[in-house]
Amino acid sequence: MKRHLACATVIGLLSACTQQQSLRNTAATGYYVSSETVEDASNCVSGRWSGKSTELSVVPLAGGTSIELWDGANGPLLALVDILATGATTTAKYYSKSGHDSWYSDQVMDCMHATSSIQ
Repeated sequence: MKRHLACATVIGLLSACTQQQSLRNTAATGYYVSSETVEDASNCVSGRWSGKSTELSVVPLAGGTSIELWDGANGPLLALVDILATGATTTAKYYSKSGHDSWYSDQVMDCMHATSSIQ
């Protein structure tokens, strides 16, 4: 039983990683640059996104944070934002599935105190 549970856990983790990488392989929907710190921007985005009826995961990255938006606990990945320190600035790359609510990208832009997305 323990072996079965361990295998199911590993398969679930690999599936999540595949969804994240697949979304990152698409063109970013939004790209924002700010003087905000990674911590401040991440706290702002996760606070705003957590008010919706979706599952939220905050994942540490080297030099930053990734915030992932899931359609339920076992649902597909809907969107993610990678917020990274880049020298004197912080960048946020927002990725979403086609047709996904632009409210989420608007919140990233607002938290980054950016006025537009850089393509």
